[in-house]
Amino acid sequence: MCPMVTLYVSNVNINPNEPYNQAMTTPAMLPAKTRYHHGDLRSALVDQAVALITAQGDVSFSLRDLAGRIGVSHAAVYRHFADKTALLNAVAAHGFALLAQAVRAAGEGWDHDPAQQLARQGAAYVNMATRHPGHFAAMFAPQVSHSGQAVEVQAAAEAAYLPLVHSVMRRLRARDANEPSVQTEALRCWALVHGLACLQLSGNLTACLGRDVATASASALEDLVTGLLLPAKRSQR
Repeated sequence: MCPMVTLYVSNVNINPNEPYNQAMTTPAMLPAKTRYHHGDLRSALVDQAVALITAQGDVSFSLRDLAGRIGVSHAAVYRHFADKTALLNAVAAHGFALLAQAVRAAGEGWDHDPAQQLARQGAAYVNMATRHPGHFAAMFAPQVSHSGQAVEVQAAAEAAYLPLVHSVMRRLRARDANEPSVQTEALRCWALVHGLACLQLSGNLTACLGRDVATASASALEDLVTGLLLPAKRSQR
């Protein structure tokens, strides 16, 4: 099950004249380690947390276990993170930054074709979840979404969501459509690709389709997303 993150989409300032593909600094990921020796302990803790979440499939690890795996004292963890929620917030913020990068890159150069742009971004969403399951789990973990979310998590989440909103806006304008609203349609698209991502991570997408389109090829996944996100227009009455 994939819990939903609390995105305050009604408060997102949508400016169609403002580009969304602005550069974003993403924290560097360190190679996986079993013991910590020197360097950036904070990054090492985030990196090891991602590895544990990926291996376990959930966020049930303890900070004591995390410290032991890196080879530092339990107290050392608290010099960087006040508690486990703070650590998960850091993982989630990094995950949303990765998602924003992927979605922006997928949509670049496709402003002239917002329908295709939207489909490419949807496929990028599913791909990001498949390639970074540890981050994805933390992004939508109850501890993160129920904690009020740190400012950096909320900002990173909105940065990942805005490209989708802009693509939906362009698509509706291209079709001279006023309804449903941009926010309603963006939420529908997000819910759909998020559901596909969760189905893929659980193995149910492959089981339902009889083939693994999410990892077989980029075009196969994009075709699937296109068919679901962009249904045929309803006939005019």
